[in-house]
Amino acid sequence: MKPFLTSVILSITSLFFGQANKSNEAAYLLDYKLVSQKTISYISPDEIDSVNVKKNDTIINNKHFSGVLYVTTKNRDKFDFLNLEQIKNDFTSIKKSDVVYMINGDFIKEDLKAILLDRNYILKVEVTNSNDFYNLRESNTKFDIINILGKTKENLDAKNNIILRGHEAIGVK
Repeated sequence: MKPFLTSVILSITSLFFGQANKSNEAAYLLDYKLVSQKTISYISPDEIDSVNVKKNDTIINNKHFSGVLYVTTKNRDKFDFLNLEQIKNDFTSIKKSDVVYMINGDFIKEDLKAILLDRNYILKVEVTNSNDFYNLRESNTKFDIINILGKTKENLDAKNNIILRGHEAIGVK
């Protein structure tokens, strides 16, 4: 009887005094789908219908969040989300896994599967090999850098900008 009572007391105290992994980060739900904060930052503000914030502690997929940010879009069916690995397969001919990702010039350091980009957001995908860098040519480590340029105002302006070079006047004698 004594071992039984001891195990019951231990299990009850572990339930009441056990500590859960609490984080101070919020969950981001885009049209009720859990996404990363980076994914939300690549959605155009014109596409967002409403934003609601709940400050209650929430558990989603066995992960504790200190609050939830609900983002609903105007047209849910408009988005065709791809993760970074799918973008690599669809937009490049790279088959190896030694890849560094960038979005609009910013290196991606967090979970690659958590970041989703809309296929319609992608303006251009640039690939640079480590051999293109003078300092890395002699290195044994070979990798590719994939820079995904989105349809931001800056990128669209740079794409539409035409630069004329030369010092001679055209059509003047």
